[in-house]
Amino acid sequence: MFRAMNKESSAGRVLLVDDQPDLIEGFRQLLEVEGFEVVVHTSVITLPFTVPRVDPDVILLDLSLPALSGSALLEHGAHKILRTNVPIILFSGRSSTELSRMTEELGADGFLAKSADVNDAVRRIRMWVMNRRVLSALRKGETNHAARTAFAVAH
Repeated sequence: MFRAMNKESSAGRVLLVDDQPDLIEGFRQLLEVEGFEVVVHTSVITLPFTVPRVDPDVILLDLSLPALSGSALLEHGAHKILRTNVPIILFSGRSSTELSRMTEELGADGFLAKSADVNDAVRRIRMWVMNRRVLSALRKGETNHAARTAFAVAH
């Protein structure tokens, strides 16, 4: 369930789209301990309504969801369908080699294997959030020192 929170005061807002309850709960707890706000969604079908309401910094999208898979959403142009420039990250139990290939083929912004080292997963999510926030600030014309510093740190 979505809980309103000042997005800028958190490490970032992550929209986790997955249907495995144990994985969802464990990953949610891990990210919340690290200061992230986590919003869970179990279906791709209603994402076009959820994304604008939640305003995430990053979307972790499972590839194998019932009814409509994450890969099908990407194949049909996820960014356009969801009307967002939020990074869409493949989130799957598949191998890193396969996820890397699929990221390129499907036009995702990155990938995160469900079996990834937790420290690496947190570091990569922080990077995606930082990149998103910096790009948003630059689009709004905010070229303050904090945005420039964040951009430098992220790269």
